[in-house]
Amino acid sequence: MDTVVQWNIHGFRSNFEELKLLLNRSQSAIVALQECRLGEGQLPPRGFTLLPWGVSPGAKTALIRNGIHVSEIDLKTGLHAAAATISLEKLTVCSPYLPPNSPVSKLSLAELFEQLPKPFLVLGGGGGGGALPPEWTREDARRVHS
Repeated sequence: MDTVVQWNIHGFRSNFEELKLLLNRSQSAIVALQECRLGEGQLPPRGFTLLPWGVSPGAKTALIRNGIHVSEIDLKTGLHAAAATISLEKLTVCSPYLPPNSPVSKLSLAELFEQLPKPFLVLGGGGGGGALPPEWTREDARRVHS
């Protein structure tokens, strides 16, 4: 089964064995990783391609299972966000970073979402604990829309 996983790994190299275990058990197609602290020349686990994401080198990456076509999307936003369209039923995956204690406006998020081909999946806020608008945290706001 193809799954998409997001994990705040707190160091790619220091948690590499756990990452391999996750990949084997979950049969993940994509794993979005945060706080990777990637070193120069870091190799991905066997069977995956490493896709560095975002403006902070080593902060975010995605592991994409080999054989899955990926097209990165060039976003024009003040938010720290990365997005790519993948060939799993043509799903766009976006992973924004919401800085700690920094409120994010609905307008900024709406502008980001308008740039994403549909259907799309937004993965977390980046572990920073940025504040989403209250109406976006209600249960009915969490449904997938295409």
